[in-house]
Amino acid sequence: MSDSHPALGVTADGGSPAAVRLRLDLAYDGAPFAGFARQPDQVTVQGTLEAAAGRILGQQIDATCAGRTDRGVHALAQVVHFDLDPTVARTDRALDDLEVFRDRLDRLVGPAITIWAARTVPATFHARFSATRRNYRYRVADRPTIAPLARYDCWHVREPLSVTAMRAAARQLVGEHDFAAFCKKVPGRTTVRRLDTCSIRRDGDGLLHFRLDGNAFCHNQVRSIVGSLVEVGRRRHPPEWVGQVLASRERQGAGRVAPPQGLTLEGVGYGRRWPAAPPSGVLAGRRGV
Repeated sequence: MSDSHPALGVTADGGSPAAVRLRLDLAYDGAPFAGFARQPDQVTVQGTLEAAAGRILGQQIDATCAGRTDRGVHALAQVVHFDLDPTVARTDRALDDLEVFRDRLDRLVGPAITIWAARTVPATFHARFSATRRNYRYRVADRPTIAPLARYDCWHVREPLSVTAMRAAARQLVGEHDFAAFCKKVPGRTTVRRLDTCSIRRDGDGLLHFRLDGNAFCHNQVRSIVGSLVEVGRRRHPPEWVGQVLASRERQGAGRVAPPQGLTLEGVGYGRRWPAAPPSGVLAGRRGV
């Protein structure tokens, strides 16, 4: 094995090289997958990624992501990390040229996944717990008809929505709150979250973009919020209804959960310590951003 990898540490007694932590920035079309997380007898992003990386690196891979996405949800900027035994010959060769490894992995995972970048990181980096912000975008088409391909990345509501009313409702959600009314509860986990941005804008093609930014989100939070905002946009409830639902902390009082295909994880930030995802330049020219 070569001794040229700057990421290779050694044990305290100067023995065998310590594990190497590898970070991947990736994107995926959620349509073909049963979500991110590995599941028995299901095609998932994690399962596909781990199998392909393991084939190249010659060892079993256990990936940790910045945030799990549900079936059908997309990602422009997912981040994962996993630890590698650098003494494995295939891994040693891959670490010698990570751009070659990235290219091989990008080809092997198939067309529904793109590997933006591969880099070694310190053991102190954690794809999930080191993240300081996550940016989600949800797209809605509020018109009678849409192009067939648009059905795969937006919610077709089929009727005009009041942007003014939805914006008034969204303002009540910004800040730190208990979002129990908009979350799928998990025993033992808090539903208190900080929402830094909750905005709605219409792009040049007439599509509505709901942008939600925060340090972390609980399960179904974004889609539940969008579903309730659309209820307001349809004028089925006044804007203040959203604030009342938030204060109630009762899930049954909120609107329907918006369908998954309109949701995309578009950014993950790591403060000043590590680069954000996606890599610089990926968003340039992206319509509606």
